[in-house]
Amino acid sequence: MLRNKTAPPDFTLPDTENHAHSLSDLRDGKALVIHFCRGAFCPTAHKDLLLYNDLYDRIQGLGADLVAISVDTPQELRRLKQQLGLQFTLLSDADFAVSERYGIYVSDETEAGPQPHGEPAVFVLDADGNLVFSQIQSGPKGHANPAEIVMILLYMEQNNGRYW
Repeated sequence: MLRNKTAPPDFTLPDTENHAHSLSDLRDGKALVIHFCRGAFCPTAHKDLLLYNDLYDRIQGLGADLVAISVDTPQELRRLKQQLGLQFTLLSDADFAVSERYGIYVSDETEAGPQPHGEPAVFVLDADGNLVFSQIQSGPKGHANPAEIVMILLYMEQNNGRYW
């Protein structure tokens, strides 16, 4: 289990164009929201991604960035990004290795979507790369609203990107 005030596991994953992104590159000295989503097959994931997309300019305006991760392939994520008109980076964790290290629950469904696929989760890192908020769901419904995440980022922006 990941703990607040600690650095989460580093990773390097491909984006929709197969360009590699490491956690340290994504952070680049600023706060970062990491949203793990179920995948391109899931209507709830589409809704959540669109909510984050609607708030993306606000997130960046608060000195933070956002990345979404799923077990979809880069090609599937490219189609999803185009279909939904998403502005932020989507990363492929096709072998579930990063999701596993972050404690993401594996869906117990046997027919919907790629198997395995993870359930939703959100992590917020401060400017120093420390975890300040996490919520890991055991199902697709009821996770933190992106607007609530923006409130955390607003507080951090007033404290030079730090929570503590």
